[in-house]
This record gives sequence, C-alpha cells and structure tokens, in this order.
Amino acid sequence: MKRAKIPDVFKTKKRPRIQSQTSEDWGDEAADSTVPSDCHAALMYLHSLVNTDGLAGRLPPIIIKHQLYNVMTNRTLVDKQVNELRDTKEIKLLNLGTRPDEFSIVFTKDYVEHVNKHLSDKPIIKRFLSSVVEKTNSVSVDKQMLVEHLEFKDEEITELVNGGVLNVRDFGSWWIALPGAGFFIRHFTKGRDAILRTIRNSKYKQILLRDLETKDLKATKTLGMKYHIEEILGSGAVTKIDTTSGLMLRIDR
Repeated sequence: MKRAKIPDVFKTKKRPRIQSQTSEDWGDEAADSTVPSDCHAALMYLHSLVNTDGLAGRLPPIIIKHQLYNVMTNRTLVDKQVNELRDTKEIKLLNLGTRPDEFSIVFTKDYVEHVNKHLSDKPIIKRFLSSVVEKTNSVSVDKQMLVEHLEFKDEEITELVNGGVLNVRDFGSWWIALPGAGFFIRHFTKGRDAILRTIRNSKYKQILLRDLETKDLKATKTLGMKYHIEEILGSGAVTKIDTTSGLMLRIDR
C-alpha cells in the first residue's frame, strides 16, 4: 500500500467531547453504509502499520485516534469524518484506558470477529454484539439503557464485564471494551516510553527521524516502530522540525 503523505503536527491538545448513547438515538440506521473519505484512507494506512505478527492473533489492529491528526492536515475534518464512520457503524471508538481522554479506533468488522473468536461459547455475547455493538456508535452505555431498554439482567451485565466487552466507567455506567486489551496497553505504553526516552536522552533532546527509525528498540517490536512514531507525532508529544539534514523530532518540555 502506498504510504500516505505525513503533514505537519498540530500542537493543540483539545479533544472533542464524546457523549454516551441515549435511548432517543439508539439504533438509528444511516442511509449510506459507506463513507468514502480521506479519513478512511488514513485509517487504512495506519491499520497497515500495525505489526500483526507482534499481536500474534491476540487482538485486531488498534489505531489511536490522534494518530490521524498526523496523517491528515485538518483536525476538524478528522473529527467530522470519524463521527461519520461511527454513525455508519464502520468503526468503533473505544476508551481502552491508555489515558482518560485518549480514544482508540477498531474497525467494527475486526471487533466483531475478535469477540466471536474469543468468546463464541457465551450466548450472551452474540446478543450483546447484535443489540449494542452493531446498533450504536456510543463509547459507553448505562444501566438504564442495558436493563430497561435492552432488557439485560444484572447477572448478564456481570457476565459481559467478566468477558471483557464492558469495563466499569462509573457507578451504573460502562465503557464498551475490547477483550484482551491489556496486552495492547502494556506494549503500547512500553513502546511509547522507550521512544520518548531515546529522544530525551539524545543531545538537545532531539533526533533525526531517519536515525530514530533505525534504532533497535525492543519495546517497539510488538506494535512496530512506525506505528509508535505516528502516535507520538499525532499526540503532540514531540515537535517536528524541517532541517537540511532531514526531519528532526524534538521534545520541548
């Protein structure tokens, strides 16, 4: 796949507010099931960077939303098109616990296949997929929705939590979750820390991108060096500087 052009980093850290699903908008179907967009192409590019061998079938490819901010030039357009792709149920936006305000993206098809692969022996899971995952673009659900609207029993909610498809968000509220995400969080955090530590320990806390890409950092091997570089650039953790020697990455704080 041809590599997408990587634009300048945006320094703003503001994130759009993400709301829970309500009974009024639950289950609305979009008129069109596909959204041809630059965002979709960017997602496919980031999807291709994930080292699937490193995941070893444990998880589907996971994209951190702010990685898109380094691939596309317009943050507003990213947010708009991500929401469009959520509305058509092509992607799931998830809070995996990497950071409180950090959201990840998984293609809905990948999510459903992953859950069915690891939890196919639980009948309640199929009901959860059909009535929650494939019907809503929400990142979380509350007890009123699950019990009163979808008629899940308390013990069934507990089974969903134990199965890893729900994580407690607050009292009576749950994040829609990805089973086995702890493996991703562990390697994501280690890889990110290793790259930032390498830059921080470099002279003047800066390093040429081409030099960083050649570093043999064990902590980055599971997800891939390029995956981690897109993440630190999209998050604003480093600044990109054009130099006569090439692109320089610098930590300013």
